[in-house]
Amino acid sequence: MSTSTQVMELFTIFSKTYSKEEAQAIVKDIEQIVDTKNKELATKGDLREVELKLSNEIKEVALKLTKEIEQAKSSTIKWVAGLIVAQTGAIIAILTLLK
Repeated sequence: MSTSTQVMELFTIFSKTYSKEEAQAIVKDIEQIVDTKNKELATKGDLREVELKLSNEIKEVALKLTKEIEQAKSSTIKWVAGLIVAQTGAIIAILTLLK
């Protein structure tokens, strides 16, 4: 629980319906559940840390993709240039044979 005031308020509420011992047990159980759940919650610091990690990962992936795109573009240009040369040679050969 967050504060002793809240614990006392819960105890007061439950003690109206249950015995003192039962109300204490219920409040104790509620405190344990809330404490467990609070430990699972992310803090602003946790969120900021994850944000920074993800931001860095995104930058790394962007750089890798840029590099791969440049390599693919370069490879494509080489293949197209080679095919143009081969096609030109084939056309010249055909024209030479037809003369």
